[in-house]
Amino acid sequence: MEPRLDRAVSNQLKDILLRDAQREVPVVQSVSLFFWENMQRWVEQVTYATAPFTIALSGPSGCVKSFIRETMVSELNLVSTVSAFTQDNYYRDFEADFPHLPLDRFYDEIDFDDPAHIRFRHLGRDMAQLRNQPLGSSMKIPRLRFGTPTLKPAIIERDLELRVTPFIITEGIHAFYDPAILPHYDLKIYVDVDEHVRRARWLERNRLENRGVTDNMWNTTVKCLNTHILPTRPVADLVINSNVPMEPLRSFFQEVIASMTSFSGLHRFQAPIASLNPQP
Repeated sequence: MEPRLDRAVSNQLKDILLRDAQREVPVVQSVSLFFWENMQRWVEQVTYATAPFTIALSGPSGCVKSFIRETMVSELNLVSTVSAFTQDNYYRDFEADFPHLPLDRFYDEIDFDDPAHIRFRHLGRDMAQLRNQPLGSSMKIPRLRFGTPTLKPAIIERDLELRVTPFIITEGIHAFYDPAILPHYDLKIYVDVDEHVRRARWLERNRLENRGVTDNMWNTTVKCLNTHILPTRPVADLVINSNVPMEPLRSFFQEVIASMTSFSGLHRFQAPIASLNPQP
């Protein structure tokens, strides 16, 4: 007999959503009709170890997808093992493809947020391989070497080892763009944010990581959001409002994961294994 979503767990999730809805500024904007079905899939796949449960995060640059990913990795590692990767690793190799474009023009002319620069076919092959390989195995994926004001971005093929674990979390601004990749995700989370909040975060991150902050770079993120990213929001199972402070955001995901891991079948994966979270 297949396990059903435990009533106590279901009630806990409903209570979390209800308490959140009563906040002055809720974390959750919307929940799709498929949310509960996907929570059931979480229980079944993890209990029977049939395949990794894959969580995908999407949203514009500067919406704190990485913060949410790191929060989920930290919480899931308390009861299971988890691997995470950014889909930035599937960008084209700008250094190889634009060898003759001078660096002083490169960041003013290239639209980094254009989905045409993402190698979706390669990403789709790797996602399919991740879901078909046995748990505990591993595979190699590419790594993006981020650009700097003195260096163009480049791709290093087969540079990161990714373990196939009960949970896999991936994030990217175009994670929901290619319909062919959507079936590889078990839970889709879109991270929404107001533009003035996003711009402040984007500037802080790019300055901290020395990525560059030209007007063209910011303007392309705005164009990309309106043209390519916002239209994918309806496919999400859960839409998150990241205008809230980081602590309520962290607390929400901690509560959701704690509720799901209260299902007894998850305890078979308890082990003090470190997170596998390759970063470019």
